[in-house]
Amino acid sequence: MLSVVEDGLDARAAIPVIKKKLVGSVKALQKQYVSSCTVVTSEDGDANIMCSALEAVFIHGLHARHIRAEAGGKRKKSAHQKPLPQPVFWPLLKAITHKHIISELEHLDFVNTDVGRCRAWLRLALNDGLMECYLKLLLQEQARLCEYYQPTALLRDVEEGEFLLSFLQGLTSLSFQLSYKSAILNEWTLTPLALSGLCPLSELDPLTTSGAELQRKESLDSISHSSGSEDIEVQHSGHKIRRNRKLTASSLSLDTASSSQLSCSLNSDSGLHQENGSKSPDCSEEPMSYESDLGTANADDSDRSLQE
Repeated sequence: MLSVVEDGLDARAAIPVIKKKLVGSVKALQKQYVSSCTVVTSEDGDANIMCSALEAVFIHGLHARHIRAEAGGKRKKSAHQKPLPQPVFWPLLKAITHKHIISELEHLDFVNTDVGRCRAWLRLALNDGLMECYLKLLLQEQARLCEYYQPTALLRDVEEGEFLLSFLQGLTSLSFQLSYKSAILNEWTLTPLALSGLCPLSELDPLTTSGAELQRKESLDSISHSSGSEDIEVQHSGHKIRRNRKLTASSLSLDTASSSQLSCSLNSDSGLHQENGSKSPDCSEEPMSYESDLGTANADDSDRSLQE
């Protein structure tokens, strides 16, 4: 187990750094994508910064017992490279996640560590448009948060939690198609660890020049392992025509691995399985774009029959 000094002052100092990176990256993505139909992919540098900032939110203030000294991956390290701390909070995420999503993440071919499942979960949650809903559920699990996080952790600060919830609403204007099946996710990278205060921020400087190469490697490493749970049709270069997620936010309320109060609306006790197709008023799916085409086709059939 890695020895970590639980310093409340240092933990507090990391919060504005995380928020600055998160706000800056999301604003940059909105400026670039909100007026277009293009999906955000792992090729985008701002998307990777946003993922690192969100990872730092979940890492920040973890108790030392949930931080491992070594990762479970098989990546070889050079002699001069020190091992990075490897925070693990996969059991916490499982408590708020639908069972079939848990099963998918635990059976990915190239993601075989709990660290990798944490990182893959975050990207899949963004793809599904459920990050805000998951955070609402997590903030209700105060007993679990106390088990995993120090009192100074960002997720245990009521005001910071409200900020995150309101800020993540801005992600609803974006559509994500991030890679989450790549083996590179099996270990933490330096950026989220430095943002959360587990590593000195100064260590990020030498890696600035190689950041683009790392992002490119992650994208290339995962081209053949793109999401199988998405139904996305693209036209030309990434312009989205239709997006139909198999998992709806309303299906979070039942069939989870934790308490019965896990519903995305937070006011409903009647959770429904994914198969019944019910909608949540807070987190509904996008309307199917081909409904108007069907209506036009039916009208044409009616006109033809009248002519005959």
